[in-house]
Amino acid sequence: MIVRTVLIVALFFPLRVAAWDDDAVLTFISRANPIIQAQRGVTKAYAKPDAVTWALRNTSLSARLGYGGTEFRDDPYTAYGGLQFNIPLSSIKEEREQALKVVAEAKEIDDLHAKVILDIAQLRQMESELAASEVRRKFLKEKALWLKERIDQGFSSEMDQLWTIGSKLNDEDALSAKIAVMAKTQRYKLSRYAGPEWRTLLAYLEGKTETLEGNDG
Repeated sequence: MIVRTVLIVALFFPLRVAAWDDDAVLTFISRANPIIQAQRGVTKAYAKPDAVTWALRNTSLSARLGYGGTEFRDDPYTAYGGLQFNIPLSSIKEEREQALKVVAEAKEIDDLHAKVILDIAQLRQMESELAASEVRRKFLKEKALWLKERIDQGFSSEMDQLWTIGSKLNDEDALSAKIAVMAKTQRYKLSRYAGPEWRTLLAYLEGKTETLEGNDG
């Protein structure tokens, strides 16, 4: 009866996995990844200037001196001055290069997101398997304890079943340890996407911090 109760609790008790948020991880990596930062820097360098900047770059003062007066002046020399706007012939080429840089940045971000999402899914799978293994280990330990009590009460026929449970528990312990190592490696791999800020992300994935700096989750 005790074993049945333990089994029911194990089956219906929700599996506990690391309380980190997928979107927060993705957002943090998108901001901190050095490749994306470099790509954004290139795109910004090729960005089309605003109206004021364009005017400053392509406007110049012009002046010339003419001979003779006008209908209203008898001066022998007349000075003309004003602003001169230069329309660069390379503007179309620059706009095309800017468009290509924007597309390259978008593709870089999309490729990175695809890799990160895949690694997040793998880590989630490992953490779920680790939580499920913990439930099975708890159940096997409880059953082994119950069988030992039965043997102590004189039911020596339960000895073989106790050995079987012990063997299963050892296998489960080994599996749990293997998954734990794999999950640790996966967290490290995922955190390295954040470049110099990888330690911040690793601490978050390990549950040592509840939030990521600059994110809500």
